Amino acid sequence: MKDNFLLYVPKKSEKVNWEKRGDKVMFLFYHDKLIEKMVRLFVKKPRVTTLELDDIGTTVWELIDGEKNVYEIGQQLKERFGERVEPLYERLSLFMRYLNRRGWIYFSKKGDTK
Repeated sequence: MKDNFLLYVPKKSEKVNWEKRGDKVMFLFYHDKLIEKMVRLFVKKPRVTTLELDDIGTTVWELIDGEKNVYEIGQQLKERFGERVEPLYERLSLFMRYLNRRGWIYFSKKGDTK
Protein backbone atom coordinates (compact mmCIF):
# COMPACT_ATOMS: atom_id res chain seq x y z
CA MET A 1 0.00 0.00 0.00
CA LYS A 2 1.38 3.44 -0.97
CA ASP A 3 1.63 6.34 1.44
CA ASN A 4 -0.47 9.41 0.74
CA PHE A 5 1.88 12.29 -0.13
CA LEU A 6 -0.64 14.82 1.21
CA LEU A 7 -0.15 13.42 4.71
CA TYR A 8 3.61 14.04 4.71
CA VAL A 9 4.91 16.86 6.90
CA PRO A 10 7.56 19.03 5.20
CA LYS A 11 10.36 20.40 7.38
CA LYS A 12 12.96 22.99 6.44
CA SER A 13 16.55 21.86 6.22
CA GLU A 14 19.01 23.69 8.41
CA LYS A 15 21.43 23.70 5.46
CA VAL A 16 19.41 26.11 3.33
CA ASN A 17 20.34 29.80 3.44
CA TRP A 18 17.30 32.02 3.12
CA GLU A 19 15.97 35.33 4.30
CA LYS A 20 12.88 37.43 3.98
CA ARG A 21 13.32 40.66 2.01
CA GLY A 22 10.22 42.77 2.09
CA ASP A 23 7.36 40.40 1.46
CA LYS A 24 9.38 37.77 -0.48
CA VAL A 25 11.52 34.84 0.57
CA MET A 26 14.97 34.73 -1.02
CA PHE A 27 17.23 31.69 -1.15
CA LEU A 28 20.91 32.64 -0.97
CA PHE A 29 23.68 30.70 -2.71
CA TYR A 30 27.24 31.45 -1.66
CA HIS A 31 29.94 30.70 -4.22
CA ASP A 32 32.85 30.10 -1.86
CA LYS A 33 34.32 26.87 -3.18
CA LEU A 34 37.83 27.16 -4.55
CA ILE A 35 36.79 26.53 -8.17
CA GLU A 36 34.00 29.11 -7.85
CA LYS A 37 36.45 31.68 -6.48
CA MET A 38 38.77 31.05 -9.42
CA VAL A 39 35.92 31.43 -11.91
CA ARG A 40 34.96 34.72 -10.26
CA LEU A 41 38.44 36.03 -11.03
CA PHE A 42 37.83 35.62 -14.77
CA VAL A 43 34.08 35.97 -15.09
CA LYS A 44 32.06 38.68 -13.45
CA LYS A 45 30.03 36.43 -11.22
CA PRO A 46 28.81 37.59 -7.82
CA ARG A 47 29.88 35.87 -4.63
CA VAL A 48 26.21 35.39 -3.74
CA THR A 49 23.31 34.64 -6.05
CA THR A 50 19.68 34.66 -5.02
CA LEU A 51 16.46 32.97 -5.98
CA GLU A 52 13.35 34.99 -5.17
CA LEU A 53 10.09 33.13 -4.59
CA ASP A 54 6.83 34.61 -5.82
CA ASP A 55 3.98 35.34 -3.41
CA ILE A 56 2.60 31.79 -3.56
CA GLY A 57 6.04 30.20 -3.11
CA THR A 58 6.79 32.58 -0.25
CA THR A 59 3.54 31.63 1.44
CA VAL A 60 4.28 27.92 1.03
CA TRP A 61 7.74 28.41 2.54
CA GLU A 62 6.30 30.32 5.49
CA LEU A 63 3.66 27.63 6.06
CA ILE A 64 6.32 24.92 6.30
CA ASP A 65 6.61 24.76 10.08
CA GLY A 66 7.28 21.06 10.70
CA GLU A 67 3.71 20.61 11.99
CA LYS A 68 1.39 21.07 9.01
CA ASN A 69 1.15 18.34 6.40
CA VAL A 70 0.97 19.00 2.66
CA TYR A 71 -2.84 18.79 2.70
CA GLU A 72 -3.13 21.42 5.47
CA ILE A 73 -0.71 23.74 3.68
CA GLY A 74 -2.82 23.34 0.53
CA GLN A 75 -5.99 24.26 2.40
CA GLN A 76 -4.41 27.44 3.71
CA LEU A 77 -3.20 28.31 0.21
CA LYS A 78 -6.72 27.80 -1.13
CA GLU A 79 -8.13 30.10 1.57
CA ARG A 80 -5.60 32.83 0.81
CA PHE A 81 -5.31 32.68 -3.00
CA GLY A 82 -8.52 30.98 -4.12
CA GLU A 83 -8.62 29.87 -7.76
CA ARG A 84 -5.15 31.31 -8.43
CA VAL A 85 -3.54 28.18 -7.02
CA GLU A 86 -5.52 25.67 -9.07
CA PRO A 87 -4.79 22.90 -9.82
CA LEU A 88 -3.76 23.15 -6.18
CA TYR A 89 -2.34 19.81 -5.13
CA GLU A 90 -0.64 19.07 -8.45
CA ARG A 91 1.21 22.40 -8.28
CA LEU A 92 1.93 22.12 -4.57
CA SER A 93 3.25 18.56 -4.92
CA LEU A 94 5.58 19.58 -7.76
CA PHE A 95 6.91 22.54 -5.79
CA MET A 96 7.39 20.49 -2.61
CA ARG A 97 9.21 17.76 -4.52
CA TYR A 98 11.45 20.38 -6.15
CA LEU A 99 12.33 21.82 -2.73
CA ASN A 100 13.03 18.29 -1.51
CA ARG A 101 15.26 17.39 -4.47
CA ARG A 102 17.31 20.53 -3.85
CA GLY A 103 17.74 19.51 -0.20
CA TRP A 104 15.89 22.54 1.15
CA ILE A 105 13.14 20.51 2.83
CA TYR A 106 12.63 16.93 3.90
CA PHE A 107 9.52 15.01 4.81
CA SER A 108 8.33 13.06 7.80
CA LYS A 109 5.00 11.55 8.70
CA LYS A 110 2.80 13.25 11.26
CA GLY A 111 3.86 12.05 14.67
CA ASP A 112 7.46 11.23 13.62
CA THR A 113 9.97 12.96 15.86
CA LYS A 114 12.72 13.23 13.20
